Formats: sequence, structure tokens, C-alpha cells
Amino acid sequence: MNIENLTLLDVIDRQTLQALQDAFADATGMAALATDATGAVTRLSNPTEFCMNLTRKSPKGCERCNKCDLQGGADSSRTGRPSVYYCHGGLVDFAAPIIVNGRHIGSLIGGQVLPEEPDDAKFRKIAAEIGVDPDRYVSAVHKVKIVPKEQIDAAANLLYQMANALSDVGYQRVLAQEQSDRDEAIVAEMQDRFTDINAQTDEVVNAIQSLKENFNNIENAVAVSAKAVASTDNIVKTIENASTQLTLIGFNASIEAKRAGAAGQGFNVIAQEVRTLSDKNTKQTGEIEKTLNGIKKSMTDIHEQINGVHSAIEQNNAVIEKLRKMIEDVNSLISKIK
Repeated sequence: MNIENLTLLDVIDRQTLQALQDAFADATGMAALATDATGAVTRLSNPTEFCMNLTRKSPKGCERCNKCDLQGGADSSRTGRPSVYYCHGGLVDFAAPIIVNGRHIGSLIGGQVLPEEPDDAKFRKIAAEIGVDPDRYVSAVHKVKIVPKEQIDAAANLLYQMANALSDVGYQRVLAQEQSDRDEAIVAEMQDRFTDINAQTDEVVNAIQSLKENFNNIENAVAVSAKAVASTDNIVKTIENASTQLTLIGFNASIEAKRAGAAGQGFNVIAQEVRTLSDKNTKQTGEIEKTLNGIKKSMTDIHEQINGVHSAIEQNNAVIEKLRKMIEDVNSLISKIK
């Protein structure tokens, strides 16, 4: 709330202000009115016929009344105490300012009384100035309540205390509104931050989901490779069996070549080469099997690690989902605060 734009009706609503003003009028038997910089903001309480039906019904008289009301409040604001004065119409009025944080935002006006019997000539002159029938004017002024000065001062002081109370209410309301504006700004900033966090959380979830899919692809590839290794393993075993058979054949051929003597000498050389080839195959298949066993062990390790990553991903998903729920709850509370 900008103090420069604060009005009397920002401090207290019109209905409550009217009720306070009416209560003052009933208690004192005097008229009462609330004004701001533009003029009256309430209905005149306990008005006199002199003021309501004659003075204020005159355009010039109404203009003078408004100036008196504003001047009375300004004088009281300047002096720091109730302003008791004669209005342009010759009656006694008093005013008390409503000041919020050093700014005069309105006034409480009371009075429309006389401290003594009226001077007819004086009021005839005023009637002529504002264009009102002098006889009616004089007749009406004699109906105005005559109140001792001490009672007028007491009523003025009461009105001043009421104005001070409204000033305090206004100041507290300004402070509360300023705090509310600051809190609202903080809440708005918090909501923006949580919106950003929520968006970033969505990005993390999407990244984790993509990572999970990549690991699934890797796991599928490992499974395919494991099948290929198993198939290769079978082939190696077949080669090992063939090598064993070749070795046996080589031995048998050597035995038969010796039995044949000189005629089997060439066949013996072939049998020797067969055994040598069999030995090489056996050695190579052993190395291949060793390599395949290493690959199978690595695949087993990869599978276990992938399972561990899957478990971690699921845990992270659960944590992020919980975080998202907490963010939604906080956003809901922020919306309720706003």
C-alpha cells in the first residue's frame, strides 16, 4: 500500500466510520461529520436545520462549509491539538485530524452549536452574503443548541481522541499491508523457484528414464553376446573333440606304419603331421576357451553392475517422485497463502 495514495476509507470502512460518528453525535447531542481532501465521506450526523436545510443548501454557503471543514482539520493537524473555531455561518465547530505516518488523510468534524445567544444582525448579514432568506435564517439559528464552552472543549477533545485512535489504526494497517506486500512478493518468488525446481526435476526424471533405457539396451546386447559366446563355446568343444580324434588317428597310423615297415615309412610322416596339427588345435582351442571364459566372466560382472544400476535408478526415481510430491504440496500451500 502506497502511503501517498492512502485515503481515509482505506483506514476504516465507511459503514464503521459512520457508526462511530453517529455514536459521538448521540453522546454529545452535537453534529458530526468525517471528511477527506475531497470533502465529506459520511452523512452528517445530528445535523441542525440551520446548517442542513439553509446554509448547505446555498451553493455559496456549501462551498464555504467545505472550506471551513478542510481548514479546521488542517489547523488541528498543524497545532497537534483539537481546533475549535467559528464557522463561516457563525456557529462553533471543532475538528481533529486523522494522520497516518505523518500524512493528513482526513478529519473528524463536530459542533454546529452556539456558546451563547445569537446576534440576529450578524446572522442576517451572513444570510444576505450566501443568498438565504434572512428571516428564515434567524429563525433557524435560534433553534441551534447553546452549549457552555467547557462542554464544547470536552467534546472537541473526545473527537480528537477518536481521530488519534483512527490514526493508530491506519498506521498499523499500513504496516500490515506493507508486510503483506513483502510476504506476497516472497511467496511469488518462492513459487517461481519451486516451478523451476519442478521443471528441473522433470528433466532429471527424463534423463534417468533415458539412462534406464540405455542400460536395458546394453543388457539386451550382453544377453545376445552371452548366447554367441555359449554357441562359440560349443564350437570350441567340437574342435577339441576333433583334435582328440585326430590325435588318436595319428597314434593308430604310426602303429600301423611301424607294422608295415619300410612300406609304411611315408604314411608314418603323415601320421606325425596329423598329431602335430592336433596338438596345435588343442593348444589354440585351450587359449580360445580361456578367452571365452574371461569374456563370460566380464559379461557376468556387467550384468551384475547393470542390475545394481537398475536398483539405484529405481531408488532415485522413488526419491524424485517423493520430492515432486513435496514440491506440489508446498505449491498448494503457497497458493492458499496467496
